[in-house]
Amino acid sequence: MRNETDRIGRYFHLIVSLRWLVLLLGAILVGAAMTAIPSLSKDTSAGAFIHPENPALLYREQVEQLFGLRDPIVVAVVNEGDNGIFNPASLQLVDWLTSQVKSLDNVDPDQVMSLSTESNVVGTITGMEVDEFLDPVPQTQADANAIRQAIADFPLYQGSLVARDGSATLVVVEILDEDQAQQTYDEILQLLSYAPKGAQDELLVAGEGAVAGYLSSYIDQDAQRLNPFAGLIITLVLFLAFRRLGATLLPNLIILATVGITLGLMAASATPFYVITNGLIVCMIGIAVADSIHVFSQYYQEQAEDPSASSRELVVRTMRAMARPITMTTLTTMAGFLALYATSDMPPIKAFGLFGALAVCVAWLYSLSVLPAAISLLKPRPNKAFPAPGSNTQSASYRLMARLGSSVLASPRIVITVGAAVAVIGAFGLARVQVEDQRIENFKPSEPLYQADKRINGAMDGTYHLDILVETPDEEGLHDPARLRKIEALQRFLESQPHVNGSTSVVDYIKQMNRAVNENQLAKYVIPDDNLLIAQLFLLYSTSGSPTDFENEIDSTHRQALVRAYLDTNAFSNNRQLVPIVEAYLAEHFNEPGLSATLTGRVHVDYHWINGIAESHTSSVIVSLLAVLVMASLLFRSVYAGLLTIVPVGMSILLIYAVMGFFGIWLGIGTSMFAAIAIGLSVDFSIHSLERLRELGRQTHRPTAEALAELFPTTGRALLFNLAAVALGFGVLCFSDVPPLIRFGGLVALAVSTAFIASVTLLPALVLLLKPASIIAPAGAPRSTKLGFASVVMLALIVTGTLNAPELSADELPEGIDIMRSVAARDEGHQVTRDMRLELTDRRGQTRVQEIKAYRRYFADEKRTILFYTAPANVRGTGFLTFDYPDTAEEDDQWLYLPALRKVRRIPASNRGDSFLGTDFSYEEIKSDNKVGLQDYQFRVTGQEEVNGATCYVVEGTAANAEIASELGYSKAVWRIDPSIWISRKSDYWDVNGNHLKTIENLEIEQIDAVWTVLQVRASNHKSGHTTVLTSSSVDYQSDVPERLFSQRTLVRGL
Repeated sequence: MRNETDRIGRYFHLIVSLRWLVLLLGAILVGAAMTAIPSLSKDTSAGAFIHPENPALLYREQVEQLFGLRDPIVVAVVNEGDNGIFNPASLQLVDWLTSQVKSLDNVDPDQVMSLSTESNVVGTITGMEVDEFLDPVPQTQADANAIRQAIADFPLYQGSLVARDGSATLVVVEILDEDQAQQTYDEILQLLSYAPKGAQDELLVAGEGAVAGYLSSYIDQDAQRLNPFAGLIITLVLFLAFRRLGATLLPNLIILATVGITLGLMAASATPFYVITNGLIVCMIGIAVADSIHVFSQYYQEQAEDPSASSRELVVRTMRAMARPITMTTLTTMAGFLALYATSDMPPIKAFGLFGALAVCVAWLYSLSVLPAAISLLKPRPNKAFPAPGSNTQSASYRLMARLGSSVLASPRIVITVGAAVAVIGAFGLARVQVEDQRIENFKPSEPLYQADKRINGAMDGTYHLDILVETPDEEGLHDPARLRKIEALQRFLESQPHVNGSTSVVDYIKQMNRAVNENQLAKYVIPDDNLLIAQLFLLYSTSGSPTDFENEIDSTHRQALVRAYLDTNAFSNNRQLVPIVEAYLAEHFNEPGLSATLTGRVHVDYHWINGIAESHTSSVIVSLLAVLVMASLLFRSVYAGLLTIVPVGMSILLIYAVMGFFGIWLGIGTSMFAAIAIGLSVDFSIHSLERLRELGRQTHRPTAEALAELFPTTGRALLFNLAAVALGFGVLCFSDVPPLIRFGGLVALAVSTAFIASVTLLPALVLLLKPASIIAPAGAPRSTKLGFASVVMLALIVTGTLNAPELSADELPEGIDIMRSVAARDEGHQVTRDMRLELTDRRGQTRVQEIKAYRRYFADEKRTILFYTAPANVRGTGFLTFDYPDTAEEDDQWLYLPALRKVRRIPASNRGDSFLGTDFSYEEIKSDNKVGLQDYQFRVTGQEEVNGATCYVVEGTAANAEIASELGYSKAVWRIDPSIWISRKSDYWDVNGNHLKTIENLEIEQIDAVWTVLQVRASNHKSGHTTVLTSSSVDYQSDVPERLFSQRTLVRGL
């Protein structure tokens, strides 16, 4: 031991000699690490608690990409008056909210769903109309009553969009970037603060997106309030313990270094700040101060025993005595934290364990370098809290611990019996612990978001979703009526389960469309028996609806569909029954060759990660205890001593289980970490107590009980103040506004309190009765001169640490309006015949092909076009006829022929910005034949650009006014005009919110019959990920296109 002690002594002599350099290096390291903290990101998303590679999460992400669904922010308009929300004021409020929300930067305007955006599908005498419910916005009660009736006639929206009793309706907001959820949530709240509410209107905000958005600021506010409070509590404990300014402030520098370096490394490693990380900060404060308390206690004890010693001598003696136990507790505490990292696959818990262990290491490093260097600068002064040996003046804490020691050593069997009784009670409590977690429970019941969640889920079918992905191997395989009926039966089964209040799927649309084309007969609200009719119903819808209307329910190839069940709770106690039942139904009654269904959605993902909490918690407890046992056994070089070490730790864990079981505290994400953390912290008390007992037990010159009694007023007193600092530090979390942190803080505080009590009562009692040889040495036993394991680790780390071509200017270019006039004047031919091939590709790369025979002819300024589908087979013979009138005030005429119904249907004229027959081109782009309405934009030239080898003018167009922007769907466009042919070779378009929406590229242009003709054009929608390639062939401007061709009779007769 002397060689070991001498080496440690030389190290600390070096530290004291180079104290200014040590302090400078310590400050530089902290400063460097803290520079990274501003880049620390937060992740409060629902998916943060599941491993990125978890199959359930990966599958859900694939489904999100396929159907464009994320965790939304839900705004509810509630009106409990006689008419509910079906009154002009409430519906106008819905329209206003929808318009305002769409304008927010982080909101996808195409993924906002409300009565203002959703379309009613209704039959008319001439055909089927698809119109938005609030177009026009109702001005009278009669208008509002008509909308009430429309909702009553469209079951899809009952409960999902509008409360079944009419008292509420939703505005569902999908955000583009979940990292900006907080800002978007705040912006929505700001909108609601001045929204034009009616007399009885209420506005509520909830949904998973709102939880993620608010939780971020909620945690920030909580941390800003609690962390300084925790620091203040620690400072008060230090002052009460040592009554010296230096001993009060220097440990706070160790805290600063520990927290600063740990958070800095979190930021540098791109590890996010999770919901539970706030608990780590308080944990780091408690960890960092513990070593300082032991060091200062030993320092003042050394000073009391030798008042004449110099500051340097006192520091070296102190650190020579404390280096070993501090290193031992560091290693065992790190083992407890690292068990979390090793046994959990949840990123927040892994980060908690890893950076908790790192914080312990940083605290150890600074406690054995910076702290002694700083203490050596203090002038030794007598401390009344640490009187000299034999003094009659003893502090209250000294007397308290001395009396406790007398009681314990006088009645060791009683102490052990009480400990055994507590262990039995804990075992009973363990059997009563329940696994449960709900993200909404991160908020106090008094929070408006919490209350909104409960009210919305009470009024609507539910904001929590269990999704089922239905798949077939064949394109348009979901047009099969038998398969659609299985989906319908699945929906009825889902709705029969507890807390599932409704469901939606593409089947609801198909039944509504079938009813519409059959004069709105209620009896026709069924799945058609003809798969050709189903295909043609989709085509009919596309003539006046958006191609994105179904993208949340079915993919573009109609092979995959999403069934969504709405739940009013996301409680694991419900989901652990629901998910297996649905999985069993799918396996037994749904899946068959050529048809399969897979569970997904937020409810399913949460089920999987919460279901793993119990298993990972058990693993972390076992691994932590084993790690502590192995580490302590190596440090004490005795398995017996290792077993004694974990006795107080085990007692603290069992008592916590008793509290959780008997008081109904869930084992959830917040509380599942307590065991490993408590083990890591509790072992400090055990190690310090056992190390001191070992030192005292080897004093052979007096009775064992008398020797062990010195534990209590010395090490015991330091442990008492250590307990005060750690328990009160964690106790601060009990004042948190985040309920899981309240429970976590309270449980850990109780655990370390139990560990302290067990360490200064149960351990001495066991040692006194059992007299283990590794602790109580026989008289005359030689002392080992071998270097201890802890010292090897400490010295190794100490040694390692101490060694180591010009464009034309716009002024020289033509005016923008002049360029576009030349484009508008380009000859497009009096008549034309062509074959068209449409390739429609969705975001997953799945492509559908349609082939069309097209004829177009001018009658004076009126343009008439007739199209006949020739492929695929299920829409072959479908015809589309349009009369495009030159007067924009006059509504165009359009007709559609569906062979399955053998009827010509007049369809309402589409807005210019509407999708053309489900493609990524608008009606305006198809009709204009690569021209632009001069009245629609204000043009300016911004330069030149080379496109496909041609030098083009770059013309920017800004919508002439907001009305035109809304009609076209574009606020801005940029064209690259080739002046040799006066055609745009490439154009880009921005939506009404200024988001880059679409790019159109004319890939192949040829001159045919003296007319410059685009033979291939590609439209790419950057939001939806869809692309459409239109290829023209057999283009003929010379052959006559007779007038009689453009008639309804021709539609029926076909080609």
